[in-house]
Amino acid sequence: MTDPIVVFLTLLIVGQTCLSVPLLLARAKNQATYLHLALFLFGCGVLAMNNIVMQSLPQWYHIYTVAAFPTLFMLCPSLWFYVKGITAQHAFIWQRKHAWHYVLLAPAVLVSGMMLFLPEASHSAIFIDDETASTPLAKTIIISLLIMMLLWLAQCILTLFLIVKRLKDYRKRLKNFFSNNEHHDLKWFNWLMYCAISFWLLSLVSVFSSSLFNALLFSARTESFITLCLLWSLAHFGLQQKPALLTLNELDTQDALLEDKHGAVQPALEATTSEPVNTKRALDTPKKYQRSALNSEQAKRIAEKINTAMQEQHLHLDPSLTLHKLAAHLSISPNYLSQTLNETLGVNFFDYVNQWRIEAAKPKIIANQDTVLDIALDVGFNARSSFYKAFKQVTGQTPSEYRKVN
Repeated sequence: MTDPIVVFLTLLIVGQTCLSVPLLLARAKNQATYLHLALFLFGCGVLAMNNIVMQSLPQWYHIYTVAAFPTLFMLCPSLWFYVKGITAQHAFIWQRKHAWHYVLLAPAVLVSGMMLFLPEASHSAIFIDDETASTPLAKTIIISLLIMMLLWLAQCILTLFLIVKRLKDYRKRLKNFFSNNEHHDLKWFNWLMYCAISFWLLSLVSVFSSSLFNALLFSARTESFITLCLLWSLAHFGLQQKPALLTLNELDTQDALLEDKHGAVQPALEATTSEPVNTKRALDTPKKYQRSALNSEQAKRIAEKINTAMQEQHLHLDPSLTLHKLAAHLSISPNYLSQTLNETLGVNFFDYVNQWRIEAAKPKIIANQDTVLDIALDVGFNARSSFYKAFKQVTGQTPSEYRKVN
């Protein structure tokens, strides 16, 4: 008999899926990346029904396994394309080269087709009673399932590697545009991955231990509850998260159109671009800046203008300060501003602004009249942890150590 608590938790999982998927599909009309998250949640919802169908609806279990098995091979590609879309600087467009991520779906459908012709008795013996296969078709299906599961494990490892690498590159790019990254850095996704991987590894240990000692590390209730928490968290944060770089790319496109219309160098630079191009500088310039009309003299004037604005107007105290916001305030193209910071000042936007914030925090730390959190908020940080990290990076000391020394 099915555990009523397991049934209740499974129904919550299915209900969460039924609520989230339509919302994500509605958003997918404008942002295609939400479609992949909807596919991932849908697949998880289908697979979560396994215990209920097997124990409460055994007459439908044969059809269920045939339909549910291919969805397992949709999970990794869907999750990868969601992460790729949410961290992209350009709108996601499906291309033929993306199809290789779904390469395991075709053989999975083939195995499901073989399962469809499996007699009910053989199906129950394999999937419910865990008995040895007796017919050639049943043996072929068991071997095929084993191979497919090994391939799925390899796909999971590859997807995990791609996601970790993608997030690492994404957080580096964020530092060129934002002075506070708490709402854009996808730290919640890191925690979900850590929890999911830990749960997955412990589940493998559970299978191993149950074979040797006939004792499960996880009960069905625990598995259902953890699955519910993970899927709810993914749906909750996934619905709230917006592609940060995609919005900035739209602003860059508008800036490029304005530059083409009014001239490459803005009046604030008080210089023309008629002078010959320095070939050596073009070769030494990073690829993304090689087509820029900004020369070294203009970059120096922009650097002076940035430093003066920071010193006199204290723009760094604005916790919502972004590259585009600073560029609009100074009437300078964001592309030129970014190029000046990276090439002339040798620092990205994130570190540049935080250096000013740390300098503003130093006298407050020494005065010791406010808490560290109050000081962090006063100088433009959104969180105490980010302030501690930036302070240690700039000074080599924690705030308390800096106070003692000074």
